[in-house]
Amino acid sequence: MKKGIFLVANKTSQNYCENLVYSIRKSGCRLPIRLIHFGGEKVNSKYVLNEVEFLTAEDFSEDAINFIQNLSTVLTDCPVGYLYRFLAWFSDWDQFIYSDNDIVALMNWERLFEFIEHYDLVHADEEYTTKGVYNYFLPSRIEEFFGKESLNTAVTAGHMLINKRAKMIVDINSAIEWFKQNPDVPIKHDQSLLHVATLLGNWKILNLCKQPLKWLSSWSGDYCNNLDLIHAIQGAYTQNTVSYKLWFSDLSQDAQSEIIEQNVAPSFPVHISHLHYSGRIRLGNEAIDDLMLSIKTNQQRLTLLAKYKLADLFYVTFVRNTFVRIKRKLKYISKNKRI
Repeated sequence: MKKGIFLVANKTSQNYCENLVYSIRKSGCRLPIRLIHFGGEKVNSKYVLNEVEFLTAEDFSEDAINFIQNLSTVLTDCPVGYLYRFLAWFSDWDQFIYSDNDIVALMNWERLFEFIEHYDLVHADEEYTTKGVYNYFLPSRIEEFFGKESLNTAVTAGHMLINKRAKMIVDINSAIEWFKQNPDVPIKHDQSLLHVATLLGNWKILNLCKQPLKWLSSWSGDYCNNLDLIHAIQGAYTQNTVSYKLWFSDLSQDAQSEIIEQNVAPSFPVHISHLHYSGRIRLGNEAIDDLMLSIKTNQQRLTLLAKYKLADLFYVTFVRNTFVRIKRKLKYISKNKRI
């Protein structure tokens, strides 16, 4: 059984990628890592290149390239480099973890493979609590198509363990056709398409953050600082994140009662596989961000934090963030006009 970890990166994401690889190796994980070039300027970090097998899209089959081109016809909100994660399905590995770069490994990921035997996909996140608002323009339509529990099977595409099966490519291609037939429903990115593929193909999915395992949320925004994270791992309190509370409050009284009855006390320490810093334009201004600088020396870390603070004081961050939001808004308006 061949297994390993896939990453996608370039020079722009190199700092994050370095820290991710460092955290993977520091955890004791010795799984092979393959890094697919995102596009643009290539990664040149000696540390990263010594730890990974470097690949480009050209190293994959013609079928794989055609598949990516087909994906790009519907995933119009994604640069093609984002779609290269799907190349992992065309590798010679039977099981693989895909991880975004803005992630810190908090445990040895080899242990995740203990859960995969009877499942197609294993993940650890609370994406389901957002009720589809980041994946679909019309989340209610997903429930109409696939049933009332369909949004509760949502997956964060930035970190997942796959038990590769031939039917998965068929299912993803079916999801592409579904996107073409229902263009008003999904947001055009990889995460929503993957979710639709799992629904169409009836994939067996294990979310480690749900009962009965109840691993901790992997989103960095659910922790104030490292002390908060340590307390959560030690079981100092029962973690109910903001998004979980909102999701739970919308359930019927019967559904709430059923979940309460299912709740079991977690074993200690409480498990957490990783922290994902998704949804952030830049890092450094929150205490929990320290983990994303783990590979840096003390001097390098302080220098970076000083740069971040100066950028805030002189409104560089504000201007940059405003520009990004305006650019996204204009792009969205332009697409709507064409439709």
